[in-house]
Amino acid sequence: MRIIRKIPLLIILCSLGLILTVNLAPLTPVANTSNLTLEFLQIPQSTRSSTPLTVPKPPPTETVAIIVQNTIYSSISSAVTQYRQDLNDSGYQTILYTSVLTTAEQIKSNLTNWYNTYTNFVGAVLIGRLPYAQFYHPTTYNPQTYNAETFICDLFLQDLDGNWYDINPTNGIYDKHNASASANIYPEIYIGRIDPQSLVTGSIKGPGGTVVDYLNMYFARLHSYRIGGVQRQRRALTYIDDDWIPWATTYDNAVQQAYSTTTLVYTPGTTTTATDWLNTRLPSNYQWTHLCAHSSATTHFFGPGGAGEGTTTSTQIANVPPAFNFYNLFCCHGAEWTINDNLAVAYLFNSSYSVGVIGSTKTGGMLGNTDFYTPLGQNNTLGESLQNWFSNQLNTGGSGGLQYLEWFYGMNIVGDPFLSIWYDNTVIEPVISSSTHLPATWSATNQAQLNWTVPVDVNGIVGYYYILDQNPNTVPTALTGTYTTINGTQTGVLSDGIRYLHVVARDGAGNTGTSAGHFALYIDSVAPVVSITAPTTGQLVTGTSVGLTWTVVDTGSGYYQSQIFLDSSVYASVTNLSITVQGLLPGAHTLQVTASDATGATGTNSVSFTVQVTAPPPIPGFPIEAIALGAVLALGLGLVQKRRRRNK
Repeated sequence: MRIIRKIPLLIILCSLGLILTVNLAPLTPVANTSNLTLEFLQIPQSTRSSTPLTVPKPPPTETVAIIVQNTIYSSISSAVTQYRQDLNDSGYQTILYTSVLTTAEQIKSNLTNWYNTYTNFVGAVLIGRLPYAQFYHPTTYNPQTYNAETFICDLFLQDLDGNWYDINPTNGIYDKHNASASANIYPEIYIGRIDPQSLVTGSIKGPGGTVVDYLNMYFARLHSYRIGGVQRQRRALTYIDDDWIPWATTYDNAVQQAYSTTTLVYTPGTTTTATDWLNTRLPSNYQWTHLCAHSSATTHFFGPGGAGEGTTTSTQIANVPPAFNFYNLFCCHGAEWTINDNLAVAYLFNSSYSVGVIGSTKTGGMLGNTDFYTPLGQNNTLGESLQNWFSNQLNTGGSGGLQYLEWFYGMNIVGDPFLSIWYDNTVIEPVISSSTHLPATWSATNQAQLNWTVPVDVNGIVGYYYILDQNPNTVPTALTGTYTTINGTQTGVLSDGIRYLHVVARDGAGNTGTSAGHFALYIDSVAPVVSITAPTTGQLVTGTSVGLTWTVVDTGSGYYQSQIFLDSSVYASVTNLSITVQGLLPGAHTLQVTASDATGATGTNSVSFTVQVTAPPPIPGFPIEAIALGAVLALGLGLVQKRRRRNK
């Protein structure tokens, strides 16, 4: 069920920036995929450790795409390689695409194909100046007036099953968006853009002023962030200018879904001015800021209606420089990244700390902030959190209502969309194997050698916690587990039964996995016990057959089969516990039962008995007296004949 929240209607006043318009070519299939590289590392399910807030387990391994502008790839390939390795080490499977792309439709075609082809394809990062789609919405009156706008709309790349139309007029700019009954207008994936091209040489100072310089330095900063090198204090600054005073605490409460410590600054409690923002707040030690201020693409305007309390330009911001890791700009056109010296681009690339910016390419910004900050605080990435926000806001019951649908369409991510506010918090579970035992397979060997893989990790794995017990789902911790720096262990002598080894890894940043690798050891070192219930020892058996029955007790792996021996010769093999032995000759015999369990261990018992064959029964209907008389007469006749022979 979609969560629907309502907040008071806002009247927004914005200074409009310039908007660039490009014509988009018709959809063209991507012909050259020679530079498409697929790498599927066999990485177990990733886990993220818990720090101040409750951080749940993430979804199974996800696939993401890295799409790089073809003409700059060779100059940043080393940085991209490290970036890709960092993503792989964080548990992602990555697709690298560097072929020439000329239209947004080509990009979307690739994204749709990957989404339909690869399990759990969730998003992409676009590096360099890559094509983009534009959207036009007319003046809206319902009930406020929102001026007509043409703007960059990355939602086009993220909504893979919706319908996008260019019909009025047909000019390469989309102007209608809907979905069929079986689809929706929400994003199926998320994207972010890393593009410093709008920084004009000379207006904003940088490491040399070239796109390649900015990109290489940004990727180095991303790597440093993932290993804890550019961390700021884990707290957030909520900075609300005059026209949003009635909702200041509402915004701050939303931010608190991700940060247990926030500082709320708003007039009249504290005067929010351009000078205060630039000189006091911007250099301060916070990981996140949520800024509400009237803006153009390059300038913040402070004061009621955006006047009276000064302005802050992107050039001034670059010269401070900014000190936050992340920025959520509730600032019209604040993330219109194609405009020269755009605010979001200035925040991102002119800082030793900045790694991600959320904002809009048009009039508008984020309302219904809880739908963004709640997943962010649960260790979802920027991309996942914005995707969740879109899915809750792009409907007539969302916080903004119908009149805000187009108003939200400019929201995007400037920077790496795969970042979370916990930097490197992924510790992948080890995969356990044994040279002495097969998993979940009974064995008579009561000592085990177990080893496990060393998981990939941005900060490297420094050790492990393990537990051997009889619970299949135990997760070791620093308090309950045995610590080792070796990726293996040998057990002592184990009693019969089922045991489980559980292992979690610990990385160089101090994160301990919250999901363990498990290995089941099935030990049965005691042979089965056989008891023969029939025939009994010394029994006299009349006839040529006998019924043999027996019981088998095996408390470990369980009874498997029995082999029957008659007088030391194999008679039969059976899986039940009874058999009729036939063809017996008169005399003494021995039956032996050898039973085996699932490990192959055997137990034996035997029984000896005698077979006696009786005289044939009487002829039916012939009196017994006649038989006796006949016998006497025959005997007498024999004696008479014998005497006669002697007398002769």
